[in-house]
Amino acid sequence: MGKHQEHRILKNPRSIQKKNVKPSKGALIITSTDEFFIESRKEALIVSIILGTVFFLSGLWILSHFNHVDIVVLFLGLYPIIGLLMLIKGVFTPKRYSNLSFDRLNGIISYPATFFGKPLEGPFNELKVVFAVSGDIDGYSPQEYLKVVNTFRPKKLDLLKTISYENPQEEWSLYVWYMDKNRPLPPGDGFDQYRQKDFERRKAEGFPRPGYPSNIPTPEATPEQQAERAKIGGW
Repeated sequence: MGKHQEHRILKNPRSIQKKNVKPSKGALIITSTDEFFIESRKEALIVSIILGTVFFLSGLWILSHFNHVDIVVLFLGLYPIIGLLMLIKGVFTPKRYSNLSFDRLNGIISYPATFFGKPLEGPFNELKVVFAVSGDIDGYSPQEYLKVVNTFRPKKLDLLKTISYENPQEEWSLYVWYMDKNRPLPPGDGFDQYRQKDFERRKAEGFPRPGYPSNIPTPEATPEQQAERAKIGGW
């Protein structure tokens, strides 16, 4: 497992576009406001249903062609059990449990559990994530994933939960930027209707300095707002 990533804006993040936010058809971003950013991870439940069906049916088919019992048969007997558990998870897990949720003002993150149960929730600044690499085998290019370490259930197994299959640096930068409530909202017209409200809140607070460091500039939406921030907050 790689080292835990610092809470830092590493690069320009993924831009949140209004066309990808509900009520747009097929959108996986449920909410993108100045208070909450919520993404659906329901595709993981769909994958669980598909793989569960494959494991269950293939396991039954394989076992039906054996007429004796040995260690191999006993091992293959786990396939239908694993498949059934995956099916149960995919079918019966409430869709809201699959959401990746960020509470900007209170600094709270909620993400899906690895197996069954309610989502894990806790302070974003305590969240531990890694950039895990897979691939680079038999000519396949390596692929990086953004994974969460089991931060908020320390007595459980230290499992990793994939929360993004996209560019992990861009995704992590988006989440850190959004959760730094002292900065303006991240790029993208999906946040545009809330920028003025967020600006006025930070202005009323005296434009406190950012809570997390950044490798890139994070200016206000307009030059006039930037000048006001520099005059009042000094940054």
